[in-house]
Amino acid sequence: MKLTNYTDYSLRVLIFLATKNSNELVNIKDIAESYSISKNHLMKVIYELGKLGYVETIRGRNGGIRLGKAPELIN
Repeated sequence: MKLTNYTDYSLRVLIFLATKNSNELVNIKDIAESYSISKNHLMKVIYELGKLGYVETIRGRNGGIRLGKAPELIN
């Protein structure tokens, strides 16, 4: 099976967030650096994941992203 880059990035984001504590906020820069992915591409992916409820985005100085659902509920 061949995955698109968009799907690959989505899965990477979800896996990265699943390894963190449920209330720990992560910024896009950290994910982009750890996977060597463009920050702009990740912003598009995270926006869509947020619309679907998979991630929760918090704006502002102390903002970031975290999983919107428990990891075991994502399939």
